[in-house]
Amino acid sequence: MADFDAAYLDEQLRGLEHSPVPVWVLDPDPMRIRWANAPALAMWRADSREELLARDFTRGLDAVRTRLGAAVEQVREGGTLWDEWTVYPRGVPVQMKLHFAPIALGDGRIGVLHHVFPRDEGPDPASLRGIQALSLTAVIVAVVEFGGRIVMKNPAAIAAFGRLADDWLAWFVARPDAEAMLAVAADGEVVRRELLVATVTGERLHGVEVRPIRDAVTGEMVALIHHTDETARHGAEVEAARHQRLAEELDRTLTLVERQRREILSLSAPLLDIDEHTLAVPLIGAFDGERAAELEARVLAAIGERRARTVLLDLTGTLTGDAASAERLLRLVRAIRLLGARAILTGIGPALASALAGVGFDGRQTPFARSLADGLQLARAR
Repeated sequence: MADFDAAYLDEQLRGLEHSPVPVWVLDPDPMRIRWANAPALAMWRADSREELLARDFTRGLDAVRTRLGAAVEQVREGGTLWDEWTVYPRGVPVQMKLHFAPIALGDGRIGVLHHVFPRDEGPDPASLRGIQALSLTAVIVAVVEFGGRIVMKNPAAIAAFGRLADDWLAWFVARPDAEAMLAVAADGEVVRRELLVATVTGERLHGVEVRPIRDAVTGEMVALIHHTDETARHGAEVEAARHQRLAEELDRTLTLVERQRREILSLSAPLLDIDEHTLAVPLIGAFDGERAAELEARVLAAIGERRARTVLLDLTGTLTGDAASAERLLRLVRAIRLLGARAILTGIGPALASALAGVGFDGRQTPFARSLADGLQLARAR
């Protein structure tokens, strides 16, 4: 980039040096003032021209930079525009009617020539704050003719869709959806929908409200548009729904697993009716705490329901052989006796015999037999 030519601007703007209105030239690339007359120095509360030219105008709110950037682009394309601005030299608010025009900087680039013009009596403080809020809000606001042409958009709209998107219908992924909203508003109704839009950063989901109003400039009916970005909220709802589905699926799976677990437990110790008053319960596998509690509940319930007098506990297929398992087995035997029935143990292996002896098993109170067949004979004999 060529060096900035200060002498060129001095020569070009010699006639504006003594203008009674503030005039300055903005270099859009570094966002610095390159030339200013005396009224501009006073307006900006600058100690000198050198001090004003050294100020950095890149700092500030994103909405302000977006608005200024859109104006600069229009000027670089050869256009001019009027706009109402509030600036804050040394922190003091100054409202102005500002004219933007292109000017050659002398190095092949285009700068922006600003003229400040006297404005009619300004709005009241509440209106000024309303204008400022509209300029700085993150909500996208536009005024649109019912054919789709935008007649006003705030900086948030410019940032989202670019300054060239003056056709509101072009903002949407599905143009007919937006046309339908304008048609409803043209009939005098307020309409709200969530639609996909194509922003400069990609597709987003916007909550859109279209409200019919009367244009303050032309008096014609137009549409006041509000856009709010609902992408994050919608994404959170989708994710929450996905987690809900996963939780429900997990719950169904756990229910199925629990049912299968109970079925396996019951199959590992089935209750067999030998005769009207005798039950046989072959125990298969380990006799841990869970299985002992489940078996105890089923056996005791069956004694009451079937009026059983004898319960044959066949231990041929059990892997039980520790003291804890022996204690559980004796607990079950005692519970059976408390219901008025008797327990007969069959098929006791060496390890279990040692464990039962260690916990005080009394064969005089609880008969036992070598095999289930022997136990059946013992039950019938008694």
